[in-house]
Amino acid sequence: MHSVILEILKQATMSTFAIVAVMFLLSIGVWAILIRKWLANSTRKSSFTKWRQAMGAKPNFQELLKLAKSMPDAPMGRITRAALAEMEGLSAYVSYDSLEHRGELVRETIERTVDVEKDYNESGLVYLAFCSATGPLIGLLGTVWGIMDSFYQIGKQGSGNITVVAPGIAEALLATMAGLLVAIPSSVGYNAFAGFNRKAEGIMLNFGSELVSLFKRGDLTALERSTAAKKV
Repeated sequence: MHSVILEILKQATMSTFAIVAVMFLLSIGVWAILIRKWLANSTRKSSFTKWRQAMGAKPNFQELLKLAKSMPDAPMGRITRAALAEMEGLSAYVSYDSLEHRGELVRETIERTVDVEKDYNESGLVYLAFCSATGPLIGLLGTVWGIMDSFYQIGKQGSGNITVVAPGIAEALLATMAGLLVAIPSSVGYNAFAGFNRKAEGIMLNFGSELVSLFKRGDLTALERSTAAKKV
């Protein structure tokens, strides 16, 4: 198979050779991103599982802070630290009027942090989408060029002999194959990673909602204690 491809390339026109060379360079980037994203997503998925197991059913902020320090590179750890930093900047005074506003501030901080994580998770997907959409088109260009060359040779030599037609058809098929070899892994990788990113975003947003609820319960508890102390 490899010897056939090399033989075709040896006799190929500059246009076919250029198309195959471009596809080869694009494929290097595609496989580099596929490997990097697969390793990163495996690590991220493992961190989600470890975090959930370590967090338990009813954690408090002290436990979450310790967990965030023990897993500094985990997405949940970064979300927790951002939320706690926002909480520390809020006033210790709690009123009924401020309950919703305080919770909204924490929620906005969490959403911004999740957006940063989302942008990080989506790095490289634009390149995969580009190769997935462009690869077949560039391959098709090579196909059309090869077939056009075959017809030109038929007209030039006045013969439709297989030895006249075959080289151009072979070049056309080689260009098509090169385009598909770039487009197929790009498309598969893009869809797989995009699906994982949607799940990861949902997990992070659910965890963020838990943090907001935990914060609001703390505010309500503090408010109830303050009200009870005033009555006494």
